[in-house]
Amino acid sequence: MKKFLLLTVLAFGIPSAVYAQNLSVVDSLIAHMSVREKVAQLFVISLSSDPSPRTKARQDSLIKSGVGSIILMRGYASEFMERVNELQGYAKLPLLVSIDGEWGAAMRFKEYLEYPRQYELGHLEDAERLLYRMGINVGKELKDLNVMVNLAPCADVSVDGVSCGIRNDSRLFSSNPEKVARYSAAYARGMRDAGIYVCAKHFPGCGNGVDSHYDLPVSNISREALDSIDLLPYKRLFEEGIEFVMMHHVSVPCIDDSGLPLSISHKGVTGLLKEELGFEGIVMTDAIRMGAISKSYTAVESNIMAYKAGIDMILMPDDIPATIQTLTELLESGELPMEELDTKVRKILTLKEKAGYFAPGFNRRVTDVDKKIKAARKRDARLIRRMTEKLVKCGYGEPIKDWNDPTLVLDNAGK
Repeated sequence: MKKFLLLTVLAFGIPSAVYAQNLSVVDSLIAHMSVREKVAQLFVISLSSDPSPRTKARQDSLIKSGVGSIILMRGYASEFMERVNELQGYAKLPLLVSIDGEWGAAMRFKEYLEYPRQYELGHLEDAERLLYRMGINVGKELKDLNVMVNLAPCADVSVDGVSCGIRNDSRLFSSNPEKVARYSAAYARGMRDAGIYVCAKHFPGCGNGVDSHYDLPVSNISREALDSIDLLPYKRLFEEGIEFVMMHHVSVPCIDDSGLPLSISHKGVTGLLKEELGFEGIVMTDAIRMGAISKSYTAVESNIMAYKAGIDMILMPDDIPATIQTLTELLESGELPMEELDTKVRKILTLKEKAGYFAPGFNRRVTDVDKKIKAARKRDARLIRRMTEKLVKCGYGEPIKDWNDPTLVLDNAGK
């Protein structure tokens, strides 16, 4: 262990005096990081597949300043990996890479085969084994690309076909809370057994049908109903030991009657999720630039409010440099406790350590992408065929005609 720690100390330029204190790898890193570097670890920036030179320059600057995580948007995996390799080369500490892969890597990467949507799979009875296998395959797809965090599963319980303001949302398993709990847990278990981290979303539930991308939804659900319906899948996923929860930008008066979105509410994040439900993993916001937040608060205001509420990672924020500066000043002045920052950063670095990021010989670069895609398509095709056959029997799909086509479409789904 001491030899491993020494190699890590040397790799990241940590003074030998820190090593001599017999600290863990994570504690050694934290002891050597400046307040500004710690704060920067809390942000997750988005990458598009073909950024403009100006956007690339901004991303390069943020990563060099210590931003700790990235999320990949829609495009080609082969192109993304070139860019990720480049950014990993700029980062002092390896970047934690995430994706929205609710129905597999194909949700963001065009080269992969699409799995059936959660809405279709929710019509199958006793589908836990299929979903577990899907989780294994999706986990392998992502881990091959060093994408270690999947922002899935959606643990929302559908209400009148609406989730998070999107009508007929295909990302939800069911309006039955118990089925959502079982199916979400099976999918999450498969991904975790494949070696990646999962993120349940959008805590604590849907709201009134307003799309949080544009405005603030409100959930006037009673506390009793919240416990027995919306929170039931999350409680099951917490038992599974999931690593992340994403907060929904939704006002829930039975939790916080101030009208604040729970994603920036201390009563929602710390009171309900962390203290009452006992979640000890990483809590992140949904994309904080969404209209539900940005219509009422500036970027810096909302980022600071999220931090104070108990959020550990802030997804896709604006004005990161200004936020880092403001938080650094608040922490260095003693207005915010340094222990809380260290707790947040320790969670993030601990996951990076578990992923092997600080192990001797760890290679940040992703290679042989085309070969990995080909293997994944072959592996996925077998399971997708089984799923589709079952869906066809239930009246929720059509037989697949062309297995060379990377897009699977269940044309009759839901009809």
